[in-house]
Amino acid sequence: MVLKLYFAPGACSLAPLIALEEAGADFEGVRLSLADGDQRRPEFLAINPLGRVPVLIADGQVVTENLAVLTTIAHRFPRAGLLPFDHPALLARAFELLGVFSSVTHVGFAQVFRPERFTDDKAAWPALAAGGVKTVRAGFDRIERILKWSDGEALVGDRFTVVDPYALVFWRWAPRLEIDTADYPAFTAHAERLLRRPSTRRALAREAGLVAVGAE
Repeated sequence: MVLKLYFAPGACSLAPLIALEEAGADFEGVRLSLADGDQRRPEFLAINPLGRVPVLIADGQVVTENLAVLTTIAHRFPRAGLLPFDHPALLARAFELLGVFSSVTHVGFAQVFRPERFTDDKAAWPALAAGGVKTVRAGFDRIERILKWSDGEALVGDRFTVVDPYALVFWRWAPRLEIDTADYPAFTAHAERLLRRPSTRRALAREAGLVAVGAE
């Protein structure tokens, strides 16, 4: 099994990076600098024409988009329990949340961070951003409710799944939208637990460049 993950510091690629570390996967990490425009270089665009991370290459197959990448990792490492394949109802809930995260909450952030993806009319960007912040806050409200209803340890059932690190990405981005995470105590407690998790610490070390490119 040959795995390579293209990721960038501060990007949503943290979620699959944590998932691979959680699974104990042997993989090559390729660290891109978005600030330096690595995602727009011809060699990367040849892999993903959208110029976005994450990109997972699994035995030669290119997989893009977090929902697909996280699902692929979970399937390749079933013993890690990254998705509740043994519990159909919880599995449905996991995919429900992954779908909402990728198609709604994440898009809300993109409306603020990347308004040019939605319209060339710069006059419309402030309204687009305002709508994005509203969407993100609604997403945070949903996460907060789920964690309050449960024991707060995980978003799906009572165990870690790939849904959790995807939510962590949003929590890390909150200050960029001037969202006070203190307004979401259950979500914040969940994020702080994830940040103490060994897999998350290893993933953040890779983000920070403390693990050499290509290191196993």
